[in-house]
Amino acid sequence: MRILPWLKALARADVPVDELDSFRRVGIDAYDLVDELPRGPARLAAWNAYALQTYGDKLLAASETANYVPADTAFVSRRAYRLVGTCLECARQLASEPGNVGLSDIPNSLPRWHTPVRSHEQLVGMREALEALRTYVAFDLQTFATDDPSLTNWRQRLAAIDTELETVDLLWIARPPAELRGGIGDALAKGLDKAFELGQLLANQPVPSPS
Repeated sequence: MRILPWLKALARADVPVDELDSFRRVGIDAYDLVDELPRGPARLAAWNAYALQTYGDKLLAASETANYVPADTAFVSRRAYRLVGTCLECARQLASEPGNVGLSDIPNSLPRWHTPVRSHEQLVGMREALEALRTYVAFDLQTFATDDPSLTNWRQRLAAIDTELETVDLLWIARPPAELRGGIGDALAKGLDKAFELGQLLANQPVPSPS
């Protein structure tokens, strides 16, 4: 173990990654379940689980130093993982008993930060999460028929995500000051919200009835 990073982590009251492993393992199935379910409420719940698991994993991977993560990163990741468990349970119940389970416990957004400015590592995690979710919804869009009446709106929503990523690219420098990190964080948060919402819309899109 590198002594200096370990001492710095202790001084900041950072959280051992091991403390988050049990939460992280609960949601590992989220990466596969969303693609196994037909479009509808069950897939909507599974998409939420996928997005939350992706967010938590990317934040931890970017912020881990000597097996520790900052306390605020740990808080957001732990919250995401707990919601993953709820979403997965709901998705499985909806898949086996459609109509008998509600969506009231399903979150409408990713967990929020308690402070306005992110560290560089947190920004990296958010950026990688946004790029992953953007890639997913872009591929998912390609599975819809070209004459689907909602396709234009969905493509506009995807373009809005790309706009936030372009803003991030313009602001991204090696050692950004706090003011710039605030702007980058805002753009990433907006992009993540838009990707999360678009994924929900696509997952819950009704399957056309046979003619």
